[in-house]
Amino acid sequence: MRRVLLLFGLFLAACSGPSLVVVGEGVPPAPAIPELEVLIIDNAGDPVPDATVNFGDLDRADTDDRGRAASEWPRRGLTISAAAPGFHDGAVDVVELPETRVVELALEPIVLNGVVRTSDGHGLPGALVSLGERTAVTDHSGAFSIERATPGTVAALKTAYHDAAAEWDGAAPRIDLALEPRMIRSIRASGPVVGDPERWSELLELAETTEVNAIVVDTKDESGRVFYDTAVTTAHEIGAVSVQYEPSEVLADLRERDIYSITRIVTFQDRYLGAAYPEHSVWDAGTNQSWTTGGGQIFMDSTDPGSWEYPLALAEEACSLGYDEIQFDYVRFPTDGPVDRAVYDGPSDQAGRVTTISSFLTEARSRLNPMGCAVAADVFAVVFSASGDQGLGQRVEELADSVDVISPMIYPSHYSTGWFGFECPNANPGAVVASALDDGMPRVTGPAIVRPWIQDFTFGCGDPYGATQVREQIDAAEQRELGWILWNAGSYFTETALDPAE
Repeated sequence: MRRVLLLFGLFLAACSGPSLVVVGEGVPPAPAIPELEVLIIDNAGDPVPDATVNFGDLDRADTDDRGRAASEWPRRGLTISAAAPGFHDGAVDVVELPETRVVELALEPIVLNGVVRTSDGHGLPGALVSLGERTAVTDHSGAFSIERATPGTVAALKTAYHDAAAEWDGAAPRIDLALEPRMIRSIRASGPVVGDPERWSELLELAETTEVNAIVVDTKDESGRVFYDTAVTTAHEIGAVSVQYEPSEVLADLRERDIYSITRIVTFQDRYLGAAYPEHSVWDAGTNQSWTTGGGQIFMDSTDPGSWEYPLALAEEACSLGYDEIQFDYVRFPTDGPVDRAVYDGPSDQAGRVTTISSFLTEARSRLNPMGCAVAADVFAVVFSASGDQGLGQRVEELADSVDVISPMIYPSHYSTGWFGFECPNANPGAVVASALDDGMPRVTGPAIVRPWIQDFTFGCGDPYGATQVREQIDAAEQRELGWILWNAGSYFTETALDPAE
């Protein structure tokens, strides 16, 4: 009976149709499931790695270094969404599998906007703003934008200012910061003094034991001498190098003591450069040769761009060496000589002069601020009290938008009888400094810090200068919340005029 049933079963199986198994052939593969790849890009078309991609509610994957993630195609439409730190979420509907099997999704970056200002409300250019690893530099108005912003600490810093920071929760559309200027109390060291170990040690000790927290070191002086073995070839070609010190050692001394470092570069007065390149100097229409001051010094023609590159090259090198601040002295037109015979390549009327000097300083700041250095300009004190540029090309209003620091040279001995109502201005040092600053400060309409040079030497009418006279000037500056720099040609300073270190 079993045999009958088995035969009947075999008969039915044979009659039911072709067998799924054919002797001599393999099992056919299952149909491949297509794969959908998603490319996540930013608004510039660059790939976004580490974005999280959701393939509807079916799958989730992170993008690789190429901004790509993949998943099986579900054979029906779906919504693909993506999220990445620093970006707004994005999504795209995919109705059918594209021929390329690749879908692009561009994410819009989260942008944090803001402004960095000075403590008195001026927009501060050249400040470095950071948020995590993202950075930006403020523009001429102090504004900044940081793309791909994520919540965290927003910090702003700029040389010559104290740092500032604020927390950003990711929701506020903007954040503003204000920076307070550092109170710089400085002395100045000439090149030969810096190169004299005993004298240099004395100045360092003065800074360590008193309120002094900065030193101005001469890179290039009034004669045109450069005081170290510079890599700027022009200095060697014209014979201007007079090695007195090694900058790396000087800067190491200053950093070790947390002393703010400033270097002084005499800009357009230069007998070495003028002798080597008279075509770039101010020309004398009377003598048909380089024009000279009453003291026989050659001035370079500041309206000739050819005269700019040498001092700017020295400035860039000084900044790269590690100085905090680059100070340009003699950044002006000459006034102490036969100016009626002076011939310039460019306009030399007041408008031309002011434009020339402010343009040079703006160029210097555009190069040096991104390198991390503040830019300062020494100016004649008379421009703080008198209208116009006084033939110098220096006007407070333009300078305030061209540099980080303005240093008027307010030496009471340089004022003649009658200034500020005094028979002998030099005998009234505190009042002279106060009056000059009060004249000029309202005209500082830009973000520049004012830090005056003041007198620590005896010259002219009145009593010899000592602790009382120097302190009066310091107090006049500090009562206006300003720092100061002491000038003495030999770098000898009145220690008893200085407060002890805190």
